[in-house]
Amino acid sequence: MMDKKEFTISEVIDSIGISKHTWVVFVLLAFAMIFDGYDFMIVNSTNMFVAHTFWPDNANPGALMGSLTTWGLLGMVLGGAVGGIMSDKIGRKKTLIAAVMFYGLFTLPQAFANDLAFFAAFRLIAGFGVGSCIPVVTTVFSESMPSKQRGVFVTFGMAFMVVGWVLAGLIANPICNAATPLLGDFTNQVTYALADGGTATMYANWRLCYLIGGIPLIYGIILIFTMHETPHWYANSGNKEMACKRLTQIEQATRHTSHEYDPALLIVPPKPAKTGPSVLFSSKFIVATCAIWSAYFVGQFCVYGMNAWIPTWFVGLGYSQADSVALQTWNNVAAIASNIAVGFVSDKIGRKRNLAGAWLFCIVAIILCSIFVAPNNMGLCIALMLLFGFALNYAITAVQPLMPESYPTAIRNTGTSWCQAFARFGGSASSIVLGGIAGMALFQTATGATNWSMVVLVLIVPFALGFICTVMFVKETAGKSMDQLAAEEERMGNSEKDGNMRFIVMLVIVAVLAILCIACPLIVPNWSKQPYALPLMAIGLLLPFLYFFIFGGIQSAKNKAARASLGSLGDEASTKA
Repeated sequence: MMDKKEFTISEVIDSIGISKHTWVVFVLLAFAMIFDGYDFMIVNSTNMFVAHTFWPDNANPGALMGSLTTWGLLGMVLGGAVGGIMSDKIGRKKTLIAAVMFYGLFTLPQAFANDLAFFAAFRLIAGFGVGSCIPVVTTVFSESMPSKQRGVFVTFGMAFMVVGWVLAGLIANPICNAATPLLGDFTNQVTYALADGGTATMYANWRLCYLIGGIPLIYGIILIFTMHETPHWYANSGNKEMACKRLTQIEQATRHTSHEYDPALLIVPPKPAKTGPSVLFSSKFIVATCAIWSAYFVGQFCVYGMNAWIPTWFVGLGYSQADSVALQTWNNVAAIASNIAVGFVSDKIGRKRNLAGAWLFCIVAIILCSIFVAPNNMGLCIALMLLFGFALNYAITAVQPLMPESYPTAIRNTGTSWCQAFARFGGSASSIVLGGIAGMALFQTATGATNWSMVVLVLIVPFALGFICTVMFVKETAGKSMDQLAAEEERMGNSEKDGNMRFIVMLVIVAVLAILCIACPLIVPNWSKQPYALPLMAIGLLLPFLYFFIFGGIQSAKNKAARASLGSLGDEASTKA
């Protein structure tokens, strides 16, 4: 019996299997991610209409329009960094509720914006809540689900975020393209310039989309009464009694028994000597950090960059604004299917093989889109967007199970959230960088229009880097319990206290990236026309990978030697026995 011997939380959860508790957690987190996805993606689904309102005399606002997405992503960077640490300190439940209510509250004022400054300020603040929500959901899934199905449930969570993306497109398209003002004078008429020198009119119905984004305020209240803290967090925070009580509640709801677990027999993996973000860069965790940071950075850069510019791409090909937003929505519909599929495949063939294959799939997909996307062929473009959306979102979601599996409970959400925060610098930069590249002479047609079919081929470079880093750094974690993964890392004997220098170097690199790829395009006049712009942005984006190859490569070689040594010692012990 469990109460007669020592046990771990993972053992109990695995013994219970998929249960009523599993599905309650699943539904609660699913709705949190749907609202999160809507509040993030609504800016990409409305950015053309918002741009016409803010810059009616500018037919091609370029980087300025890209920055509409960037401000939210920068808020997500801050929210992820702070929210992860907060979640490890005060608990998963409190952090998730605060995040959901926060982004709902600060999405509402965006509906009243008449200029970039007001919109950007509240987009930045709301992004703080959006960025805090995603890593908490990933962590709760990883701590609440049986080991063999963990990958499926983690990636399912991301599928519901994409459901929010799709809803944003489905809601925004008819609202923004409505021929009448939906809220009277609040949705005022706007006359804006066209690229051919003419003008057109629309109503600022996009404001209604941001009012809808305030619904999570109500859902946050529901979570207060329906969500529970995870046993893993209770145990790691020193409250074994509550951890065992929660395990009893879970089992009781599933098996209708009153089994009591003895806190004295609960085994809790040792906490790291340090629990701040610098420990992620210590010898013990640097390889795992390089693995997930590199892969997720690539995914965020490509997903958010393309989501910001897909409508513009198709408008440039001659499609209407409504059809262009619809094609973006089809891209996100495919993402739902890919996010569901990736978890099953990941649990079946392993995390590493799944992710490596996903990057190669992305390269093939983007080449096909570049070659075959054409005007006046909506059916073909839908098929290509389905392919591209499936491939790209399959890759980024394949990283998700690795995040919580890379770190012990004490720093799990810190590790997950800092990975996502760093990667969002890639997402923040991508919409601006791709907008800047699109304005360069190299990517212009003879008539001066942007050749987006050439611009998208730039994504082959990050896809290739993602593949290389996956092969070099990703460690297989599929099918192993969280406690087993923590024990494996302990056996390596690497230090947890030597990460400060590596952490500082990474902060400097992030600052350089932010200056070259975010600040300069927004501040320097005609940045994309400068001959030094593309080389400097390339340096900013490639510096993190140089870091990964140096520090991750060195420690990976040391770990390989250590494993070989441990293996030989084990063989010697077996021989003597």
